[in-house]
Amino acid sequence: MERLKGKKQIEELFVSGETVGAFPLRLVFLKTETTNKLGVSVGKRSFKSAVVRNKIKRQLRVCCKNHFLDFLKKLNHKYALMVLYVGKEYPKPVELDKQFKLMVGRFGKKISRDE
Repeated sequence: MERLKGKKQIEELFVSGETVGAFPLRLVFLKTETTNKLGVSVGKRSFKSAVVRNKIKRQLRVCCKNHFLDFLKKLNHKYALMVLYVGKEYPKPVELDKQFKLMVGRFGKKISRDE
């Protein structure tokens, strides 16, 4: 899975992408032609310290590797994904993992409905 980067790609994702949520997480996704791409974001408004934001991003990337990699390999289509942390409090890893599983399940249901 590649990193999602580039202003045009990210802008297109937020303009025409679909969303799935499981508080404190939100997933924005869009079907693409090339490869699976992933971006992770934590709001600066909620967490002023860059150290804290980066730590949350690392936790989110670990969750993505644990839950998304196998799931995306099974799918026929490729997706651009952006995982947003929208909570106001620092997450506990166990709760983050639980909500991530829930979000991946909702993502799978939404994809299966659209196909």
